[in-house]
Amino acid sequence: MKVLILGTQPVYCEGLGAIAGRLEAQPDVTVSTGSQALAEADASGYDLVLVELNAGSASAEAMATLEKFARLPLARLVVFSDRDTPNFVREVMEFGVKGFIPKSLPTNLVLSALRLIEMGGRYVPDSVLSSRPEGFAEAPEAFHGGNFDKLTPRQREVLDEMAKGRSNQEIAQVLGISVATVKLHVNAVLQTLGVRNRTEAALIAQRVKAPVPGE
Repeated sequence: MKVLILGTQPVYCEGLGAIAGRLEAQPDVTVSTGSQALAEADASGYDLVLVELNAGSASAEAMATLEKFARLPLARLVVFSDRDTPNFVREVMEFGVKGFIPKSLPTNLVLSALRLIEMGGRYVPDSVLSSRPEGFAEAPEAFHGGNFDKLTPRQREVLDEMAKGRSNQEIAQVLGISVATVKLHVNAVLQTLGVRNRTEAALIAQRVKAPVPGE
């Protein structure tokens, strides 16, 4: 898997590259920064392309380049930005991008979002999910954390550990229960929240800031 990151801020882009390097596919990550990085980049041959598109850089030329990247047959396009108003996110998502990652997103949630995209999903930030604009109204209620209150205290503990990226074995060690019991709780969490996998469950945990009982 090959990942290309394009942006104007070297420190942030290098940090994002380090996060992308933790994906399951152990990708080969290329970071290109500079004022002309977006305009001059050749994204062909990459599986995942992350593009910086800030409020000041959302010009017609930048949008045209974004549209060109979105048409690449193999690449999954993701935008990261310091602006995440619903209208701006909607405008960007209409180009067919697979994810919109606000720069304010915590590191662990950025990784969860990229893992979701890696598995073929689509990540949309809270600013859009909460406003439920046209085009995103089909998002399941559970994805807003609506079913979180139906989880048992133990299931919430398991979900909290899942959100930290722990494996079943690690969760079992932390909570002092068997791996088989952890698997049962994980399955129950996924069914209750109405999600397809651990990554989506972790995203919900971050959105509702799932508390750990006793804290």
